[in-house]
Amino acid sequence: MSIDLDTLPIILAHVPVWVWLLFAWLVYSGLCALRDREQRVARLAIVPVVFILWGLSNLLLGHHGTTPVLVWLACAVVLAPAGLLSGRRLRIEPARGLVHRPGSVLPLVRNVALFAAQLWLGIAMALHPDHRDTLVAMKSALSGAMAGYFLGWALALYRAARPAA
Repeated sequence: MSIDLDTLPIILAHVPVWVWLLFAWLVYSGLCALRDREQRVARLAIVPVVFILWGLSNLLLGHHGTTPVLVWLACAVVLAPAGLLSGRRLRIEPARGLVHRPGSVLPLVRNVALFAAQLWLGIAMALHPDHRDTLVAMKSALSGAMAGYFLGWALALYRAARPAA
């Protein structure tokens, strides 16, 4: 399934403004993550909460049926340990309640890739209703993987912050 490059500007012009604002914020967050920094635990939890809610909304508001739910759950379970492991690098300073994070390109790449994949799937579903079942399964897999990864990451953050609370 491809998207005709001639119609791409027209399609992108019809994407809601909030989607572009979310994209700008995800890019900004990713660029900030390139350098070492300290953040409050609550501030650090924003990106995982956004992606968890986005993943859950695709499950709850999306297409119903057993297969999409099972695909979503399977991908969430498979990716949760990866999120848990990636969150192990977090270091909490208990006296100040701050998290020390080493700079990394991973958040920028991850955020933009997840956004682009969700956007592509949304556009593909609108343009190719004849491939609905395949696209729903792909969207369920991506949403579940996204939610599972960030649930694992949020659990790692919670574990790291618990002694500091």
